[in-house]
Amino acid sequence: MTWGRGERGAGLRRAALVVAALALWCAVGCGPEGAREAEGGPTRVLLWHAYRAEEADALMKAIEAFNGSRSDIRVEAQQIPYQAFADKITTAIPRDNGPDLFIFAHDRIGSWADADVIEPISIWATEEMLGQYIESTVRSLVYKRSIYGLPLTFKSVALFYNKALVPVPPATDEALIATAKALTDPSQKRYGLAYINTQLYFAAPFIHGFGGQTLDEEGVVHMDDPGTARGLQFCQDLLHKHRVVPDDVDGAVVTSLFNQGKAAMVINGPWLIGEIAPEIDWGVAPLPRVAATGRPMAPFFGSEAVLMSRRSRHKAETFEVMRYLAGAEGSRIRMELGGQPAAHRGTWDVVKATEVQRSFKAQIEDAVGMPNLPSMRFVWGPADQAIARIVKKAADPAQELKIAQERIEAAAER
Repeated sequence: MTWGRGERGAGLRRAALVVAALALWCAVGCGPEGAREAEGGPTRVLLWHAYRAEEADALMKAIEAFNGSRSDIRVEAQQIPYQAFADKITTAIPRDNGPDLFIFAHDRIGSWADADVIEPISIWATEEMLGQYIESTVRSLVYKRSIYGLPLTFKSVALFYNKALVPVPPATDEALIATAKALTDPSQKRYGLAYINTQLYFAAPFIHGFGGQTLDEEGVVHMDDPGTARGLQFCQDLLHKHRVVPDDVDGAVVTSLFNQGKAAMVINGPWLIGEIAPEIDWGVAPLPRVAATGRPMAPFFGSEAVLMSRRSRHKAETFEVMRYLAGAEGSRIRMELGGQPAAHRGTWDVVKATEVQRSFKAQIEDAVGMPNLPSMRFVWGPADQAIARIVKKAADPAQELKIAQERIEAAAER
């Protein structure tokens, strides 16, 4: 298009008016540096979370308490479906479309730190502050000698048991097998124990109990360690030798068997609690020890933390919110109202903990933090495939783990 002198002048004036209008619109609040800050109003801090039910209600109560205590900062929360949460964080924050802070387990920290998605908080988090938390929940948030986030709570699997069938939970692997055998009748589809027996996450307690591991702190893969093979041989024996577990289950089947009284014990996490039928009198206990090694059946645990976006324009204010939510008052609210076992140690002296909270706290003392290294993403797939063949097809553990080790190392080198 060719403009005459008058038309071009009019076009430039119209463009200038559009730019001015856009500038004015942004000044009244389109971006993080909106007019509310310029006019002396509170700084807006956006939090993303995936909590539901009681956990979500407790988080909102904690946010309300914070907002009521501060006139300079206002927290706004947005619930994101869990299945989409990690991918949404990964894509939204680099594009400046994400939150100032968010809540998630620690196992993605390495990948997010390397991609400049999350901000290290070492300049704000003093040694005295970090000493307020259960040590393992803080250690899991360290990557390349920097700390990312403050711990809120912790989650792992443990042993749920039907008190009508198992009055006292077993303390050793031998007692676990004996108790499960007495309560198993495959012809009636009744089993002493049920768990998802084809996934690394649920097999980890047995691997660790027999002295094995998957990935060490330096990123070295240990899938072919003898202890790992012994742990998975135990998993295989539960199905093929002792016949105390069902053959083919997923999470829904495990829950259904427990609710029908057809699984006396199940290995599962706190997410099961809301799905247990009201007529079941149940308890939860730490997993047993392995008599032959003296080691606990140590599950993976996730340190669920509040993490800061690298793109937040209000980092100091965002950290104030983090410190409150993970601190004494925020932890008290979340533990009392949401049932979360607090990572904040002092909260346990203030809140009267439930039996369930005490049991999960005892379990974390014998748990292994999920590796937060980016290379862990290469482990899950080959490990699950090997475990499925070992458990379901009675394949040789040493041979299958050797193949898995080679696949993982090859994928990591690409």
